[in-house]
Amino acid sequence: MIDSHTHSAHSADSVMPLFDLINTAVALKLDYLAVTDHLDRDFLYCTNSKPIKQLDIPKYAEAMREAKKIYDGKIKLAFGIECGYSEKSQKMTFDDVTPLNTDVVINSVHTVKDEDVYVPAYYENKTKDEVFLPYINAVLKSLDIALPYDIVGHIGYIARKAPFRFLYEDYDGLLDEIFKKIIQKGKCVEINTHVKFAKADFFPEYDFIKRYRELGGELITFSSDAHQTFRVAEKYDLAAHAVKQAGFKYFAAYIDHKPEFYKI
Repeated sequence: MIDSHTHSAHSADSVMPLFDLINTAVALKLDYLAVTDHLDRDFLYCTNSKPIKQLDIPKYAEAMREAKKIYDGKIKLAFGIECGYSEKSQKMTFDDVTPLNTDVVINSVHTVKDEDVYVPAYYENKTKDEVFLPYINAVLKSLDIALPYDIVGHIGYIARKAPFRFLYEDYDGLLDEIFKKIIQKGKCVEINTHVKFAKADFFPEYDFIKRYRELGGELITFSSDAHQTFRVAEKYDLAAHAVKQAGFKYFAAYIDHKPEFYKI
């Protein structure tokens, strides 16, 4: 088992101590764990949310260096960062991340047009197209950033709070373009089981994963996006079954930005 996307108390939205996270993964007998705490430079430009605590990069990097020494031989541990994309923050994010000795970087969209899409008021008086099209276009733009990322985070994130179901068939042309670009760039898609209140088991949903495979996608990984210990590797079996049904045989997991493959 692997888990490519988790958060410790170094992230603004988690209180889980780093060693509690890793000890849970060891107890679950995971072969691989990536700790990918949030770098939320995009939120520095948000107009509809309060300022959030930014990642203390030196403190986090030192904690991960120490953890790798302590858990050597117990679990394959990856030092990762989840980077929130926005046009305004991408240079700052690039400057922060590129000097680091990371194993894996996740490129995620949490804000659209400088607004946090997790805020319920964001959806007021918006049509389905007004909700989803700006998000899809933000994901598409994010794929071309200079940041050395490996994984495209939780495609469909906006559906956690949206009042509409995010269906592939409604935006298949643009979504095909996203997946084709991911494939062309050699990036990885995650199946993310942290869906909150959405009427789904994971993001992207099965139709998205199946289409990605049909287009030639080969790199896929499992991500619990855990912020609490009980969510580490949550719904792994369910996600693994769906991915296998879609035609994938292996999960990818990154060390030093190189994929290693784990049979599903």
